[in-house]
Amino acid sequence: MSSQENIKTVRRAIKAFNTGDTSSVHEFISPDYVNRESQKHKDSYRSQLKGPEEFIDTVKNLRGAYPDLHFEEQETISQDSKVAFVGNITGTQTGNFFFVPPTGKKIFYEAAHIFTIGSDGKIVEHRPIRDDLKFMMQLGLVKGTSADYDRFIKTWKEIE
Repeated sequence: MSSQENIKTVRRAIKAFNTGDTSSVHEFISPDYVNRESQKHKDSYRSQLKGPEEFIDTVKNLRGAYPDLHFEEQETISQDSKVAFVGNITGTQTGNFFFVPPTGKKIFYEAAHIFTIGSDGKIVEHRPIRDDLKFMMQLGLVKGTSADYDRFIKTWKEIE
C-alpha cells in the first residue's frame, strides 16, 4: 500500500472516533488488530479483545464517556507500514469513563497515535501516546501535593 492509502485508512479510524459510526470497521481494522493501550491491563476484559471487536469497544467506551469527542488532525506522517497521527483531542465527560463517573469537565490534550498497516491494507496495531497527566488533571482526578505545586503543574500543562 502507498503512504497516501495508509493515511486514508487511518483517517477512516479517526472518523469512527469522531462520529461513533463503527458500521464499516471491518473494512479497515484487521482481525489481528491489537490496541497496545488495552493490552497493558491484563486483568481487564479489554486485554482479551482483538480485531474489530476491540476497536468497536474502544469507540463505544470513549463516545459513551465523551459524546462530543473530537480528534482534530494536526499532522499525519506515513512511512512504509507506519502512520503517525498527531492531533488535538477534545470532549466533555458526561458519561462513565471506565471507573471514573461523569465529571462534566472538558478535556483538551495533544496526542500521537501510531498505527501499523498490514499487507492487506488494514490496521493491525494502534499505539497511543498521550499527556495523561494533563488529561487526569482536567478531569480533577489528580492535583499537585501543594497549592504552589498544583499551580505550577497547571501552568506547565496549560490547564485553566
